Formats: sequence, structure tokens, C-alpha cells
Amino acid sequence: MKSSSLSRSKRIRTSKQFIAGAAIWLALGFAAAAAAAPVVYRIEPEFTYAEFAVSHIGLSRQRGHFGRTNGTIVLDPERHSGSIDFVVDATSIDTGWNVRDEFLRGEAMFDAAHYPVVRFRSTQLVFDRERLIGVVGELTLRDVTRPVALKVERLECGKEPDSGRDGCGAGVATSIRRSDFGMNYALTLVGDEIDLSFEVTAFRVLP
Repeated sequence: MKSSSLSRSKRIRTSKQFIAGAAIWLALGFAAAAAAAPVVYRIEPEFTYAEFAVSHIGLSRQRGHFGRTNGTIVLDPERHSGSIDFVVDATSIDTGWNVRDEFLRGEAMFDAAHYPVVRFRSTQLVFDRERLIGVVGELTLRDVTRPVALKVERLECGKEPDSGRDGCGAGVATSIRRSDFGMNYALTLVGDEIDLSFEVTAFRVLP
């Protein structure tokens, strides 16, 4: 009888140990899955700049920027994957001269009344180990979509000192031909090739 009680006690302890061990492994598994999950960032419009530069009559380079942007970035460096959805408000174009800005918003150029949104959607993120170095995707401008490759020239991540929010900042650049998007006005005076650069700040979206 005594031996039977000891055996039963041993079985109970073993069962409890098994359950505790299983719980620990499950917890570790969930923690690893959470750590490996893609991280979602929301682009901060106040700290994000979309700029362009173009040749003018072969003598100078004219520059401007767009004042309103938004979008979402998803990064999973361990799996070398993610996505970017970046939106620019074409009506927010600013070159420092109101007359020129109104012309650029007009039908000959951006035709912002009919196509107020310029949008980039990624199809592939390019990594060097765990570092994002490039983005391949599609740019839609004036309802025309063309493939575009972006070079990530700078990427830094950390905590914002004031709020403690996790964020990332990136410098990105590419070039496009405006004629590919139906912007053919004055190609002999204003360059066809447009250099685009973006300074993007995005903060992590908490679950």
C-alpha cells in the first residue's frame, strides 16, 4: 500500500513537471513567433519629405517638394520581406512660386484635379543580410502605372527621445521619366528625367 502511494505521488509530480515544461516551451514558442513577426510602421507626415529636381533649359536645376504624404511600411528583416505603401498628395506641390505651382497642378502636368494622388506600392524589398538596401515596386501617376526601383541610401532605427516610440528614418532616391506618365509638355525646355528623393520618418504601430 505504501509502495502504491509513493508510485502515485511520483506520477503526479512527473505529470506536473511535464505540464510545467510544456507551458514553458509553449511560452518560448509564442515569444519567438512574436519576436519574428513583421513590424508595422506608420509614416509620420510632419517629418517626411518628398522632393524632386529637374533640368530647366539646360542651364539650371529646378527643385520642389510635396507638402503632404502618408503611408505604411511593414518590415521583417529576418525573412527578408515586407511591404511599402506610400502616398503623395499631388495638390501639395510647392516650388516656391505660386504661378508655377498652379501650372504644375494643371492638366499639362500633374492634372491634380483629376489625379490628386501619386502612389508607390512595393512588389519586392531588397536586403543585404538584415539591412534594407532597395525597394522594387510600381509608381502610379496620372492614372499610369510604371515599374520603379528605389535605392535606400540610409536607414536608421531607434527610439524617439521625447516619447520613447520605436521609429525608423530612411533616405531613398530614384529617377523617372515624366514622359512615361504622359507628362510631355515642353520636353525641349524642361528635362524629361526627374530625380526623386525622400526623407521618410515612420513610427511603429503597437498591436
